[in-house]
Amino acid sequence: MFKNETLNVAPAACMTAGTNNSVFTHKRGRDGVVHAIVTTLLTWQDRLRQRQSLQDLGDRELSDMGISQAEVEYEISKPFWAA
Repeated sequence: MFKNETLNVAPAACMTAGTNNSVFTHKRGRDGVVHAIVTTLLTWQDRLRQRQSLQDLGDRELSDMGISQAEVEYEISKPFWAA
């Protein structure tokens, strides 16, 4: 559906672009709201994919990256919406 290779937009920034921190007051109206929602969903999907990939790495690969198994366990235990 959507291709998301590099998404460097913080979902919170998109969702609070209006004057009173409400998604419904976004300057571009409904299109802005849809964009914010899609951006947030793509961010969540990317986090889930990255955490699944991290889980699949072996001890040697983790060692090469300087990441401990405990750090991997901590990261993959987070819900997809948590940064």
